[in-house]
Formats: sequence, C-alpha cells, structure tokens
Amino acid sequence: MSTGNVVCLSGRMGPMPSPDWPESWTSIRSGPLEARFLPENGGRMTHLAHDRFGDILVPTPGPEFEPLNWPKAGGYPLFPYHNKLLGAAFTHEGQRHEVLPHPVMVTDAQHGPAHRRSWHVVSQAADRIELAVDYQADADWPFDFRAVQRFVLSNDRLDIELSMTNTGTVSIPGGFGWHPYFASGFDRTASSDARRIWPIGTAGIPDGSPAEIRTGEELPGEGFTVFLSEWHRATAVTKGGAEVIVTAGPDLPHMVAHRTSGYVCLEPVSHVAGVFGFQPDQQQTAGLFVLKPGEGRVAQLNVSIGPGPDR
Repeated sequence: MSTGNVVCLSGRMGPMPSPDWPESWTSIRSGPLEARFLPENGGRMTHLAHDRFGDILVPTPGPEFEPLNWPKAGGYPLFPYHNKLLGAAFTHEGQRHEVLPHPVMVTDAQHGPAHRRSWHVVSQAADRIELAVDYQADADWPFDFRAVQRFVLSNDRLDIELSMTNTGTVSIPGGFGWHPYFASGFDRTASSDARRIWPIGTAGIPDGSPAEIRTGEELPGEGFTVFLSEWHRATAVTKGGAEVIVTAGPDLPHMVAHRTSGYVCLEPVSHVAGVFGFQPDQQQTAGLFVLKPGEGRVAQLNVSIGPGPDR
C-alpha cells in the first residue's frame, strides 16, 4: 500500500521509484535486506537498503545514465581492469594495444568498459539474481569476454560472485572487482586489516614500487585513496548506524579504499591498480591474470551488515 511517493516493503518505509523508471528495474529481497538493479546501466546495483539501518549503499537518484559520467552511487562491476589505465594503452604478449581514453582524463582510460555496457538478467529468484554481459572487442577493449555477477541476499548478508571467461580465440589479460559506494561520512569510522600498502607514483596510482608494510587498521576520517593488499576484512559504519563488514576469497587479495564526505568505497579487486604499467615480471605477482580461449576465473566477496559501535 502506498501513499504519495513512499511504499511499505516488509515494514520499511522508503522512496518509491519514480514512474519513469524503466521496466527492467528489478529487485531482490531476503528478510530486512533489499537490493535493486538496473542491468542496462552497466550491470549496476542501484540500491542496497536495510529495514533497520536504511541505505547501506548511496542510493542512485534515478534511471538516467551517462556511461562516461556514471553516478557515484550504488555498486558496479569492474571488468577487465580497475582504476586508471595509464596512457590508455598496454602491451600483451609483445603487442601494444590502444583503447579510447576517458575524455575527462584526456590521456588515460578508467575502470574498464564493462560497467558502461548494457547487461542482461540471466536468472532471478526472490533473493538472488544473475547478470551477464557478452563483451565484443571494440575501441574500448580489444578482446572478447563474458562477465557475470551473481548476487544472493540472506537476511543481513550479501554474497557476490564475479566471473570472467575468455570467449575469443586468443589469450587475454585482465582482472575484476566490485566498486560499492557505502553511505558513510567523515564522522563515521572505516578500517581495513590489510598488511600491505602500495606507494603512489606521480600519476596517483601505484607505479610498481614494492608494497610497504602497513601498521594499524583505521582508515583516515578525511578524503583519501589508498591501495592495499593482503587484506581479510574491511569495515565501514554507515550514516544509518550499520557496521558493514566486507570480506573476500583469495582471488580478490587487493583493495582500493576511497573516501569523500558522502561515501566510503571499499573495492575488492583481483589486481593492483596500474598493473598494466608494471614490469612484466611483476604483473602476475600483482594479480594480473591471462586467460586462454575458453578459460575463466571466479571470485567471491561478501558484505555483512550489523549494528555499529554506537547502536
């Protein structure tokens, strides 16, 4: 039953999608936790909300989507790389490949092209959904691949599985990750138990200098971006008082943590940012993988939600 522009879902009052939201907008739910998606907007989870704690992710304001000016909200997939691709070019098996740079970044590409393509629903049930994109080589990426995201809700937990498969006829380099915008602020704590931190080069990302030992777990209560490795757990407290705990399997051993006054990003990723610019003998140890035709890679991550320290 709705009144005005709100709707009651299992006891929670929240904003109702505006009438012009596309029909492909879809949702899943388990207990107090609900997630919403717009697959055609780059495979995005647009909302993640909890009956008790409110928005876990920064809510996406509407269905409008500019692929090169994406919303800083929800959560989106990172395929086949994340962060900056310096010079919008890389070398694979002795051959140099150039891709289109992001117009704002002028010379660099960023976050891979999969989150700027339309995804489709493979399957859906009340508490789970599977999304996929079959990427065809183009000016943004010179190789074919299939990327899949599987989301499962279970009361206070979100489980995510990411997979990437080489659907072409030649080997391809790559990696993946997930980019959430947790609804938090400078006055809320965030932490990670990562044991290594990567020095940042002049381009603002790791340049291949060896990772350093990190002491302490608390992340700064101000704007920052850090590149971490050897982590098992990262946390953030939301504006609604939830403690969000992010964990991942061994195929996502690296993390980018980024903060502004409106959100905290804790991004589990398979490789170190900037890895395409590392020396060849460093790339594999920094997480860049190579897939033969027909070969795939799978990784899991989890988001658990509970009361924060002040609740």
